[in-house]
Amino acid sequence: MSIESINDARRLFNSKSFGILSTLSLKLEGFPFGSVVPYCLDNEGMAVVLISTIAEHTKNISNDDRCSITIIMDDEDVQSNGRLCVIGNMELLSPLESDVRERYYRHFPNSKTYNTAHDFFFYRLRPISLRYIGGFGKIYWFDPSDFQINNPFRGKVEIGITDHMNKDHQKDLVSYCEHYKKMPMVLNANFRMVGIDSLGFDLFVNDKKVRFDFEQPVNNALDAREALVALSKGAK
Repeated sequence: MSIESINDARRLFNSKSFGILSTLSLKLEGFPFGSVVPYCLDNEGMAVVLISTIAEHTKNISNDDRCSITIIMDDEDVQSNGRLCVIGNMELLSPLESDVRERYYRHFPNSKTYNTAHDFFFYRLRPISLRYIGGFGKIYWFDPSDFQINNPFRGKVEIGITDHMNKDHQKDLVSYCEHYKKMPMVLNANFRMVGIDSLGFDLFVNDKKVRFDFEQPVNNALDAREALVALSKGAK
């Protein structure tokens, strides 16, 4: 295990907004059952999902909470690029954790309407181990204590930063995408920052998540401001 491999795995985990959820089938006597679920990270860097009681994977979890989420790097040759499997136990999110639910809604605003159709509940995957493959010969097992990082921005602090960027720095959000991601801009595209943590921030262009990593971890609002200003200057 190396710090570089842990950081690569973290970047992959932070960059995606969906993964393959594997549960133990209730209907087929413990056979593995795969499905695709959106996720975002909570304040401790654990995956949070919003799933319906009528979904097959929720029935499976209610019977046996052991499961995993697999995240794959976008590339035609998946065997030579990164993939991460987070293995653990799924637990119901506490009703008191409103900041985590709101963070999820910022990432997936349409999900606020899900309860009008079916009963949906938030779950957190609490990992017991993680397996990362960064390419040929780069295979590692991580302990959660080595992998997870607490988010210094949570609740009102995170909302304050993202609201400020969305309201007063729309041009900077656009320039980040143009300069650092080489993204062609679409007329009338919607840019919105939805989350920030010590390692970077999440931005959506319409429904596409775009992850930006800081050069160095940030630990407070002043550090975050300096990092964002540096990105803006670099884009100009």
